Amino acid sequence: MIGVVFIVCVVGGAMAFQSIYAKSATNQSYTNPLNYPKNEHGQTYGSAEETTSVEMLPDLIQAGSMNGIKGYLLKKDYLGEPGRDVPLYDVDGKTIIGSFHIGAKNMNYPKNKNGQTYGSATDTTSPEMGPELISAIGVDGKKGYVLKKDIDSELPKSPEEAIEIQNSRSPGGRDIPLYDVDGETVIGVFHVGVN
Repeated sequence: MIGVVFIVCVVGGAMAFQSIYAKSATNQSYTNPLNYPKNEHGQTYGSAEETTSVEMLPDLIQAGSMNGIKGYLLKKDYLGEPGRDVPLYDVDGKTIIGSFHIGAKNMNYPKNKNGQTYGSATDTTSPEMGPELISAIGVDGKKGYVLKKDIDSELPKSPEEAIEIQNSRSPGGRDIPLYDVDGETVIGVFHVGVN
């Protein structure tokens, strides 16, 4: 009878271990970007490649390593202006282990047959990081793309030129071509309103 009790205890212990392990593995899923692991300070950490929007980024974003230690950027530094050096932190989010140069972020936009990037500009952190062909809906409801250069106007070279440009704008905005994904075939018209 003692042997039977011992066997039941061992099996029960194994089942409890499996249950705890399954719960732990479920809570640390890396397939769902909303379920990033947290460090001892409560900050989430992980890769930016797993996210589909800026809102889903972790607090600490993996950006290489220093002397074999994974390095992380603060979310505010990652989303900040490009062309500067920022601290590279250990996973604790406090210990600086080096620095990292913030360049233009690769949003991994697909390219058309002419080599132009295309897609939505809603998740870009600055206008420079958007695709060359920005998805848009034309005045007739047709979906297509507008050229970034058609939306962006040239920056004025002086305050006087800025006033001149502002005064020459039509109060109702302007129309620009709406293209197919090839960036060549005009399929409609897109209206750019006045800000």
